[in-house]
Amino acid sequence: MAAQLDPDAQALLDVMSAMGAPQAYELTIQEARAQMRAALVGRADTIALHDVRDVSLPTPHGPLAVRLFRPAQGRLAAALFLHGGGWSVNDLDTHDRLCRLIARRSGCLIAALDHRRAPEHKHPAALEDAHLAYRWLLDNAEGLEVDASALALMGESSGATTAACLSLLLADLGAPAPACQILAYPVAGMFEQWPSYQERASGYTLDLRFARWALENYIPTGQELRDPYLFPLASAELGGLPSTLIMTAEFDPLRDEGTALAERLASAGVDVEHVHASDQMHGFLLLDRALPKAAALIDRFADGLAERLGARAAGRESTGASS
Repeated sequence: MAAQLDPDAQALLDVMSAMGAPQAYELTIQEARAQMRAALVGRADTIALHDVRDVSLPTPHGPLAVRLFRPAQGRLAAALFLHGGGWSVNDLDTHDRLCRLIARRSGCLIAALDHRRAPEHKHPAALEDAHLAYRWLLDNAEGLEVDASALALMGESSGATTAACLSLLLADLGAPAPACQILAYPVAGMFEQWPSYQERASGYTLDLRFARWALENYIPTGQELRDPYLFPLASAELGGLPSTLIMTAEFDPLRDEGTALAERLASAGVDVEHVHASDQMHGFLLLDRALPKAAALIDRFADGLAERLGARAAGRESTGASS
């Protein structure tokens, strides 16, 4: 039986089509960012947590904003969260609701990073910022009441790509590894070489023209595409990476490369769980107010984090290791 798009997702697409709004790639970058904020930033349904605060992370190129979503008091497992948007649009506010939902469900502190964006800041700016934020969380774990041994990487769309590339960079540097990585529909590599780029090229929340626009914004002229710090599938070696959850969507140009990344990780001996949303399209984690089925997928995303960090904590206790 052929896959069928969630009727609520189709209804959303029909409304979007009827509105006739221009696509991001038809606008200036400032207009595209404003349009995405208008679509995604909630106004009246803030999800209460124990504490939510913005802090400033000093870096060699100026301060970066980090939003800390704390669901409870005490020392917590944590995740560095990297938002999607093709490295070009979206920010802490567009993903505020999702981070609140993840924090509430998982019981983990979620540290969302507002990294530098393209086209003003091309590769490897987002990766550099993510690395700085990860090191900052480790170095300041005690003051932040974070369990440094239970620190994860988490990302959505292009943010998932950056999270996966950061895992590879940390391994190459011999730096402290994340406890796990939780990835939703990443750009994984070999752009446009997958059947899903033709099958799902247009008509959904992510189309091929947006993907091309985003990559043109982010990739410097002359950049080698077989760079594992740009696309994780370019890495010759994926063994030794942390336990991974990968989510993919059937109606998504990125479907096949996300699946390929899950398969390559598994073949390299990495503990991998692949959750495929057979009736959803790219971006479903941001659409729970319009798509009732997305709520369960957000829960699964958060549960994947909690399960892996919880299992790590249980393993330390069983071996008598100090916390």
